[in-house]
Amino acid sequence: MRRIALKWLHWGSFFLIAYFFFAEPEDVDRLGAAALATHAGVGILLALVVASWTVMYLRKGLAGRPGPKLPATAKQFHSLGHKAMHVALPVMVLTGALAGFAAPYVIKAFGVLPINGGWGARGIHGFFEEIHEISFNIMLGAIIVHATFHLWRHFMLKDNALRIMTPKALHKYL
Repeated sequence: MRRIALKWLHWGSFFLIAYFFFAEPEDVDRLGAAALATHAGVGILLALVVASWTVMYLRKGLAGRPGPKLPATAKQFHSLGHKAMHVALPVMVLTGALAGFAAPYVIKAFGVLPINGGWGARGIHGFFEEIHEISFNIMLGAIIVHATFHLWRHFMLKDNALRIMTPKALHKYL
């Protein structure tokens, strides 16, 4: 059951983060309140996914262990890389939440759920926006390294690393 939940959380977070990659903050500024409302709503969904994933990690630790085919340095990277992702994701979400809470205008997630009172200051809001953007870019870099590492494992070491985190219906394509 835990593995199934982790697969859903893994791919759910991937698609939510992909949304943010394609809907950059500059796009949100240009498209107006509806885009900001969608950005905030998707952010709340990502926060729920990350909170669930973080609780599971804190209760039971990493779900996977390095495979036997990995060289010693890759085994160290495996553990360190996954732990870094478990820290970086909540930091990225938290900085986004702080930027939203500090906004000097009301933000309604999906245009319905107010997430702040609109009493923030422009300077503080701008500061947290910058921090959030930096943390997001760092997270994107970590995701690229993470994906590259597992693609290398799957195709070069042939240890079927991709099958661990994909639904069984897709295994025939791997």
